[in-house]
Amino acid sequence: MKKFALLIPLSLGICLPAYSTETNTENRVIDPADVTQVYTQAALMLSGNSDIQFQGQISGGLDNGQQFALLAEATFVDDSNTTLRDPNKFGSEYSNSRIQYFHVFEPGLQATPKIGVSLDYINTRTNIKNDLLSVGGIVAINPAYTGGFLVFPRAGLMAGSMDIPGISSSEDNLTGYSLGLITAKHLGDSGAYVSFVPEWQDLSGDEINMQNFSFKTSLNVPMNSARTWWLNTRYDITKGDINVNDSSVANNWQTEAWVGVRYYF
Repeated sequence: MKKFALLIPLSLGICLPAYSTETNTENRVIDPADVTQVYTQAALMLSGNSDIQFQGQISGGLDNGQQFALLAEATFVDDSNTTLRDPNKFGSEYSNSRIQYFHVFEPGLQATPKIGVSLDYINTRTNIKNDLLSVGGIVAINPAYTGGFLVFPRAGLMAGSMDIPGISSSEDNLTGYSLGLITAKHLGDSGAYVSFVPEWQDLSGDEINMQNFSFKTSLNVPMNSARTWWLNTRYDITKGDINVNDSSVANNWQTEAWVGVRYYF
């Protein structure tokens, strides 16, 4: 059965060192575990189903210490054969994309040294079609209070339109929310780290109601001493429940593995 392509998780772009205020690019130490640091970067990710995801981010900073970034990503899939997919045929059919503006503030608080806000546009054109906007916020918790783990709670409000061809009678206007927790832990002194990201999304309208849970585990390792090239691996587990006009749409647990290369400029 063809799986439903649900919402793109709204996890924020990952970049520089935890709670560093260093803006001199010649002296920086790249540590992408801190999602409240922004950085210009590009990445190519491949999934076990031969899907392709392109990512790019442009970033900058202000004299008052605030940072900002514009992120774009797009995913392409191979849907020519949903029963037995050819692993040698990479994705060429557009699936989904996301554009995000992200802004980081330093409120001067010891417990929460950084706060980020984001505005996302999410577009999906698979067996679920949606156009969604999300306004979200993320807080960096001081690692001194979390046993050395990097912890970033996040929340967002979502609104937009959704259509499920062949199931819903028309395009439905939805509103809802998303909740997530981004955690990371360094592995030694090389900069390598693991991260764990659970996320919950809930959207409802006149006709469509949807809840989606995802859990992402990733291992990220620098490939050179300057930490500009990184090997990214990720394993996603997702489960979505969809109700259309009080009738449930069957959708099982889905898993997908990703591997890719990321470059920090």
